[in-house]
Amino acid sequence: MTGLPKRQVLVIILTLMLAQIMAAVEGTVVSTALPTIIGDLGGRDLYTWVFTSYFIASTASTPLWGKLSDLWGRKGLYQAAIVIFMVGSVAAGVSSTMTSLVVVRAIQGLGAGGLFSLSMAILADVISPRERGRYQGYMGGIFALATILGPLVGGLLVDYAHWRWVFFMVLPLGVIALVMSVTHLELAFTRRRGAVDYTGAGLLVVWVIAIILALELGGDSWAWVSFPSLGLLAVGGVGLGLFIVHQRRTAEAVLPPRLFRLRLFNISSVLQFITGAAMLGAGIFGPLFLQVVTNVNATRSGLLLVPMTMGMLITSVGSGQILTRTGRYKAVPIAGACVLTAGCWLLSTMDAQTTTWTAMAYLFTVGCGVGGIMQVLLVAVQNIVPHGDLGAATSASNFFRSLGQTFGAAVLGVIFTARLDHYLFRLVPGSDRLDIDALVAVPTRIDAIEPTEVRAGIVESFARAIADLYWWTVPMAALAVILAVLVPEYRLRDKAAVGT
Repeated sequence: MTGLPKRQVLVIILTLMLAQIMAAVEGTVVSTALPTIIGDLGGRDLYTWVFTSYFIASTASTPLWGKLSDLWGRKGLYQAAIVIFMVGSVAAGVSSTMTSLVVVRAIQGLGAGGLFSLSMAILADVISPRERGRYQGYMGGIFALATILGPLVGGLLVDYAHWRWVFFMVLPLGVIALVMSVTHLELAFTRRRGAVDYTGAGLLVVWVIAIILALELGGDSWAWVSFPSLGLLAVGGVGLGLFIVHQRRTAEAVLPPRLFRLRLFNISSVLQFITGAAMLGAGIFGPLFLQVVTNVNATRSGLLLVPMTMGMLITSVGSGQILTRTGRYKAVPIAGACVLTAGCWLLSTMDAQTTTWTAMAYLFTVGCGVGGIMQVLLVAVQNIVPHGDLGAATSASNFFRSLGQTFGAAVLGVIFTARLDHYLFRLVPGSDRLDIDALVAVPTRIDAIEPTEVRAGIVESFARAIADLYWWTVPMAALAVILAVLVPEYRLRDKAAVGT
């Protein structure tokens, strides 16, 4: 049950959804607009940084937003996150150089980190765990759908308006969300007298940025075995070690060590990591398979990920209904992990003869598995942590999922590159003369390659390489099944923290 009037709760949920849509769309909308932006501003060498700066700022700031909200309250910080994001959006829309665009994209990411983590924490404040699953399912589905539709919206704006509207279009959503938060987001909160752990926050930012940069740019901007990669990994490892030592000694840690004494929190964190890796693997290499093997154009390949999104939406909402009706949750992530494993195995069976509809069905299966894990485990963790750690625990869930996406993209990318080189060498004569990076970046170039036998060999190589990388996700998903079985189950509380 909730302690606030139902109308106020519904308005709060709408406010949270509007802000989440704003941040989710901006995370991906740039992808289709970026070639036009580069043509206008130049700076092709900064291409990847437009995405990387946003992702780094969002991931690194997530735990900080959660911890600060436990100390200072969530309403003001949530409004600050909206304002920061909108300022970044305006600055991005008026950028005159690629360098300035990269910088303001980091500002957008900083605001997005607050919107993603604080929205779930606020929802946990006003909705009891027993009822929360259904609403988090709706929000999770809306987030996934906005992420998928982002590139389509970006393409339409570039074609029929101007690339600057890619950043301006979200401002009305931000203004509405900000106004509604002022008028309806009344959350009773007693400010704690804990000192902010600035040292821990600094160490967190250092090791997260170092590791993400090494994984995002390794094998692309520089070789994996090179001074930049090894140096960043060393900085990240040392920073992580210092961060752990410091967290054990400080009173108000950014990631409180007491959370890691909870078996459910630890298992959930690993499962969120695995789920993030599997979700991003499907989201990156699924469209590549559709473009190269089934000859779907880039825009349609993004739209054909909608089945995966719908799978996430269906199981997110359905699992929330199960939690509300039964008050039990353990069976849901077990089922989700089993379905995820099946989906990963199905993707590993794809070949050059796989049809578009078959690939979409496999992606739908993966989406169903992901949707049965993420939101349910978040509710389970929020159910057992003290209210004073609710923000930190919620943001930690998002944080580990983001790290899983980073590691998943890097590891699966390495596997894909290695297997693609292997198959090209076997199936395509003279493959050493091919510009593989250009083919991966613009798969439509494969259609122009002659003779037909060479083109068929390239397509077959891509199909086998993608199937191989998905084969490696099967044991990872199977591990998720084992961990889900080990999840302890506690009775879901019937009362919300605020208004009771």
